[in-house]
Amino acid sequence: MGAIKLLINSEAGVGKTELLRSMGDETFVISRDGKKFGLPLPHFLVEEWVNMTTFLYGGKNSRGEEVEGVTQKMQKYFEKFGKYPETVAIDSVSQIFMDVIDVAAQKVNVYGSQGAEVTKEMGLLTQFIHESLEVSDINVILLNHVIPEKDDGKRTGNYLPFGSGKFLEKKAFFSIVNESITLELSGAQRKVYLRGADKLARTTLRQLPENAWVEDSVNPSKSRKLKEGEYYYNLRGHMDALIKEQNNVGDFAL
Repeated sequence: MGAIKLLINSEAGVGKTELLRSMGDETFVISRDGKKFGLPLPHFLVEEWVNMTTFLYGGKNSRGEEVEGVTQKMQKYFEKFGKYPETVAIDSVSQIFMDVIDVAAQKVNVYGSQGAEVTKEMGLLTQFIHESLEVSDINVILLNHVIPEKDDGKRTGNYLPFGSGKFLEKKAFFSIVNESITLELSGAQRKVYLRGADKLARTTLRQLPENAWVEDSVNPSKSRKLKEGEYYYNLRGHMDALIKEQNNVGDFAL
């Protein structure tokens, strides 16, 4: 089939996590976002960061206690549901990047060793996403912070990738996905951009619009009134459309 890798961008506090509400228990959320996870979805709350290996495969925390990693939690998902998740969402990869930076900064920087440590750790994450998830036909959703572009102190409306060093030079997480959307506030409403390099958004689905409004899930009556032909963005529907298109493409594989 071929797995989908979707990047969801926004500034902090705009509501990336809320987009996951439309997903079901076929989705396993890895939550490393500095707060409790509040949606009724299978999830793994990462309360303390040690290093990438411990995060992915388990190990000892700062108190010397054994803790489980992503692979052990996915096995527990399998034991509960009788199958592995169809989709794994990581909320957020930008926080994980900051965790990696913080740990590397605690070490003496000898001939760029801190930068090399960050590159190594992020390489482990991208390798896991590809070899343990994507190759196993498990879809991946990456939630990510972006930085608003400014010109003379004024916002341009465009966004820049979040990261530093060699990782940023490669366009950070934007470089490891084919699908990317950016969520932003427009007044009191939220809008998703599905196309536009200036918005760090791109898609392989030609039928998708450039942007779409997001319905207010708490007070639907306060949602933006749609024009004829418009529809509210729905993450589950987006993923379903991507999977269907991927299946069609797979029919042509030789």
